[in-house]
Amino acid sequence: MNHTSIVFSIVCLGALTAAGACSRESTPPEGQVDSPASVSSARVDESVVSGLAELVPYGQEPWPGIITAGQPSKEDFEALHKGGVRTVINLRVASERGTQDEPGWMEELGLDYVSIPVNGAAGLSEAVARELDRALQDARRPVLVHCGSSNRVGAAFALRAFHVEGESPEGALRIGRSAGLTMPKLEARVRELLE
Repeated sequence: MNHTSIVFSIVCLGALTAAGACSRESTPPEGQVDSPASVSSARVDESVVSGLAELVPYGQEPWPGIITAGQPSKEDFEALHKGGVRTVINLRVASERGTQDEPGWMEELGLDYVSIPVNGAAGLSEAVARELDRALQDARRPVLVHCGSSNRVGAAFALRAFHVEGESPEGALRIGRSAGLTMPKLEARVRELLE
């Protein structure tokens, strides 16, 4: 291939990319649930994030750049930071065992830290859903959203899908399950809040 052909190929490839002809399909990877654009709108280097969910208890990556999980250890946070995580959103209340040192760890690691205390099922509300939405919009990606077992995380994502994104109750619950909602009792409470 001569120099002119190479330049022509590069220009054509650039034009195709700019036109969106080379973009990936919008179908989510297996195991992921379609999410409204505002959840996953930030561009994320998926090769950096891939596999990070495996580093934390109950870890999942329901959308590119968003990892949901149970309570990570200090070592888990260090591994997540090395893997590229930039923001941590904690849904646990400060009095829960294992959370007292977390703000200090985040400062040490240079991670952005947001606390949205959700005191169990009783702490779930539309206000929590909207606060989670604001935190996600402002977060540097990749972001970790965690509680103790990822159930409150899933519940909060379900409420966010319903109140902020206009999902149906069943669609919101599907999104919640993909983000960690597994406890039948908590799901029943979320169903009540979606009525």
